[in-house]
Amino acid sequence: MKAKILAFGEVMMRLEAPNYRTVAQTRSLDFAFSGTSVNVLSGLSHLGYQTELMTTLPDNSLGYAAASYIRSLGVGTSAVSFDGDYIGMYVLEKGFGTRISEVTYSNRSESAFCQSLESHYSIEYLRSGTHIHFCGISLAINEQIREVTLHVAEKAKALGLTLSFDCNFRPKLWKGGYEEARPVYERMLALADYVSMTEKDAMSILGMETGATQRKDQVEALLPKVAQTYSIAAIAGTLRETNASAPTIQGFLVQEGRVDFSTEHSVAILDRIGTGDGFFSGFLAAMYEGKSSKDIIEWATAAGVLAHTTYGDSPITTRSAIEKCRQNQQVDVER
Repeated sequence: MKAKILAFGEVMMRLEAPNYRTVAQTRSLDFAFSGTSVNVLSGLSHLGYQTELMTTLPDNSLGYAAASYIRSLGVGTSAVSFDGDYIGMYVLEKGFGTRISEVTYSNRSESAFCQSLESHYSIEYLRSGTHIHFCGISLAINEQIREVTLHVAEKAKALGLTLSFDCNFRPKLWKGGYEEARPVYERMLALADYVSMTEKDAMSILGMETGATQRKDQVEALLPKVAQTYSIAAIAGTLRETNASAPTIQGFLVQEGRVDFSTEHSVAILDRIGTGDGFFSGFLAAMYEGKSSKDIIEWATAAGVLAHTTYGDSPITTRSAIEKCRQNQQVDVER
């Protein structure tokens, strides 16, 4: 585990209405700090990896609190810059029964990160890393941070770092829809070694077509083509089934023209947000440890399943917990 893993992306303030209340019903909000990059690094730090976040936080008490919170997850902040006044926020109303969870964003485009410039980031710092992770949301907020993100990715690749990219497409953030997003995603996919995406991304973002109607068949038909087209070493993702009596999740790995599927797991959901980041942190760890294709996807899926069972966005899963989940060990209390 010699890899030092960096991530570039936004830190957001998570505000949650407690006890399954709506915002209109509460007079207090619990808060924490989150973001895809934070979450992936948190998962990796809890698996023993050295991690560092590259971002910009506001130069005020909220920014300093966010940095302190990030360090508490075991993630380094040496590459964090402080500038500006705002941090992006989202308010979470947790659903219950047939009422779905809802997220409302605030101060997104005005945040310190989304207003940051190339000069906020030391490209030389990239030399200290082995790998760097990016998220598609950074490409969507505004043109300024989109170009900064792509610039950092291109510099990292030129310096020899491996690069991972989570497509994480958010339709509400792309005013021009899929047509606007496609050339931007293609530019990032051409740089990426490891990608988190689904067959839906291949069809919607990249405009690929297949006659297959079942999701697993669509994965097998489309994602090896994506990997070949953009010279991607591995693509990983999950298939969720929410209509069954119990929600299920199954992971898949596309590597060397082959698709491997994990065991299908039933999931109990305490906190849904950040579970995909838990999956991908497990995937990256397994890749860097040279596990077999089957072990990689089983490990990643177990990490994702466990992320559903802990409060908050940022995964804190341990290696022993992942191994027990893989082996389906169910013990009420470990003594």
